[in-house]
Amino acid sequence: MHVLGSSGLFFTNIYNSIVNAANWESNIPHSILATKDFFMVANPGTFFKMVDPTNLILIVLALILFWKKSTSIRLYLGTALLCYVFSMVLTFTYFYPRNEILFLSEQLPDTETLKNAASEWGRMNWIRSLIWLVGLVCSFLALDKANLIEEKTL
Repeated sequence: MHVLGSSGLFFTNIYNSIVNAANWESNIPHSILATKDFFMVANPGTFFKMVDPTNLILIVLALILFWKKSTSIRLYLGTALLCYVFSMVLTFTYFYPRNEILFLSEQLPDTETLKNAASEWGRMNWIRSLIWLVGLVCSFLALDKANLIEEKTL
């Protein structure tokens, strides 16, 4: 089940890079003002606040349930968990401050500050996507290994 959540996080993050970040960077400061107006009720963070913690709970649960099954499953799930935790740390320490500059500040910062924040956000989001991809691959490898073990016992 955590593979589903992880996949959703990964593809939503790719969408953010291809669509949202590209639009934010397109015509600053007008694009930032339009985004602020558009995100009045909900924003991508609304999705991530629901799915990210759920994904972490599911991966921890999978790690607990498969702890004694196989060392390789444990390593794959542990690596996936580390990737997802690292991406959340990155979100709080890197992305939230830039979200504050871009979308949450009462007074719109100068254009150069907005351009820098949007560009930094866009570039680093690809790194965050790569981290999620590593976690997702590890999750799939753990699932594959668990299926192989299950087939052998049947």
